[in-house]
Amino acid sequence: MTLTMPKLLDDGCVLQSGRPVNIWGWCTPGERVSVRIGECTGETISAADGGWQVRLDALDPGGPYAFEVIGDGATVRRSCYAGEVFLCSGQSNMELSMQWVHPYYPSEFQRQDDPLLRQFKVVDRYDFSGPVRDHEEASWLGCAPETLGQFSAVAYFFGRMVRQWLQVPVGLLNVSLGGSPIEAWMDAASLDDCPEALEELDPYLGDGVAEARSEESLSAVAGWMEELQARRIPADKLHWRHVDLPARFEDCGLPGFQGMLELRRTVVLPPYCEAAEGTLRLGAWADIDETYINGINIGGRPNQYEPRDYRIPAGMLRAGANEIVVRLVCNAGSGRVTEGKAMTLQVGDEVHDVSGIWRLAVVASMDRPCPSEDFVRWRPTGLYNAMLAPCFRFPVRAALWYQGESNTGTRAAQYGKLLATMIDLWRERWHDPHMPFLIVQLPGISIDCIEDGGWPLVRAGQWAVGKQVPDVKTVVTLDAGEPNDLHPHDKKLVASRLFDAACALLYGGDNVQPMVERIEERDGMLCVSYATVARQGANPVPCTPLTLDGGDPGEFEFVWRDAMCAVPAPATVEGAEVCIPLPERRPDILRYAWRNNPSRGLLVDGRGTPMPPFAYDLKRGAMIEPSVCAGGDVDAGTGRA
Repeated sequence: MTLTMPKLLDDGCVLQSGRPVNIWGWCTPGERVSVRIGECTGETISAADGGWQVRLDALDPGGPYAFEVIGDGATVRRSCYAGEVFLCSGQSNMELSMQWVHPYYPSEFQRQDDPLLRQFKVVDRYDFSGPVRDHEEASWLGCAPETLGQFSAVAYFFGRMVRQWLQVPVGLLNVSLGGSPIEAWMDAASLDDCPEALEELDPYLGDGVAEARSEESLSAVAGWMEELQARRIPADKLHWRHVDLPARFEDCGLPGFQGMLELRRTVVLPPYCEAAEGTLRLGAWADIDETYINGINIGGRPNQYEPRDYRIPAGMLRAGANEIVVRLVCNAGSGRVTEGKAMTLQVGDEVHDVSGIWRLAVVASMDRPCPSEDFVRWRPTGLYNAMLAPCFRFPVRAALWYQGESNTGTRAAQYGKLLATMIDLWRERWHDPHMPFLIVQLPGISIDCIEDGGWPLVRAGQWAVGKQVPDVKTVVTLDAGEPNDLHPHDKKLVASRLFDAACALLYGGDNVQPMVERIEERDGMLCVSYATVARQGANPVPCTPLTLDGGDPGEFEFVWRDAMCAVPAPATVEGAEVCIPLPERRPDILRYAWRNNPSRGLLVDGRGTPMPPFAYDLKRGAMIEPSVCAGGDVDAGTGRA
């Protein structure tokens, strides 16, 4: 057996400084293996299965270090660094790349190379049979303008802040996957208290079963697409109408439309734009597009989420009329061009607005929605086994977790317990009982979400974990959301909140996240006071609440259990308190920011850090929050125990 090591230990890896270093791999059973990193050395004999591990003394921050592994007749030479290593995991808002948000941060792509800021990107894989020993596809990359687009945006901004703060190498383990629920990142034993998750997994177990189900669903999608193409109307028989974009197509006389549309827009450019490069930004379209300029395809996106930002190479544009054509497949009856998104053609410094009147024609209609792909990789345990498990022997400083959107449904009330259980599991697997976790509380969202309480319940679970589980901090990001986008672009703001939390939890800095200190009833008013606690055991420091929009606080509401209703509660800032008059019929609960997209008069402190959502039981005089460590949950959405 050839001497090999896991992809995590490939050339250019970043090892956690200040802690013993694990170096492991595989070779012929009984083979002597010696390891040297800088001045640290060690050796061992491989086990009967060929596996071996050498534990070296802690490394000082720096590098590159010479990294050498010698077996019987084989030598592997690499280089490595030592510094701060962070596990960056979750779903799409963690995975979301710098390329996705390039238009918002163009100057980031003009920075000089930084080989000491490095990402290890794990390509998505799943396995339901058990933990695998190595990643199937993964690699280390140093940060440079040509590689930055592949970095997780949240991880990149966070890592750069740590680099600037500590001046040491930073390694970012990007182990994330869009759409993944928390159950996909847990093992079967940890889901014993969530039997419905295991029931969901059961139909996918067995050799080849999951793959067959995936292929079956993809075949059904392909069949629908083939039929759609067969139904296309000849170009000379299309009937055109005018539509004002952005808009939902149901508001354009096409309710429930399933099929293919063609949309056209002519842009007249001045002579100096002839043959120039450009960028077409069309926002977000539902669902699948192919986009053309002057008859040449410039790109397309396979889903409704990715921004339609397309580079136009030199030589394609011309002086005078230029025609934009979008062929759009609407696969489920909810087609749209998402409102509130910029639609522009930029040529040099000139920006041309391409929203407004377009021509539209129905190219093909279907009498049923496109079948859904069975996203097998999202099923419970799959990502834990194939993407996370190979990392367990690789020490990290902390884990960053940005996930929860896919758990706002049926099991939203269980999220806090699942998150606490997942943290316990990961700490056990990393043999680090105090492994720090930095949790991103979900930002606001409106589009495609109903007000069923799922988003507030997940936020409540995330906040409760930060309060109840040691060595965990939850950061509030209500102000970082976009009502019309599940994937808000302001990842730098999210990263800055995570960095503040890291400074407090990891590096001895002060906590800056404000929270409710007390709620008192005085003279027919409820008075809410806020404070920060710099560190455990310190006295609370009062903070004066402000509103983000400059108006009165606007996200308080009263809840009456008997009537199962909630009404807005008018509030004002009086000195260092928020004061809310009590109505004549006494309510049961006071809630703050308890909806999908709280945005009216959001409360912040003097640094602009948002106050967390809460639900307060007026009868008990106590916060309503899930118990994530033991005992029963309270349904904070309705106040019912």
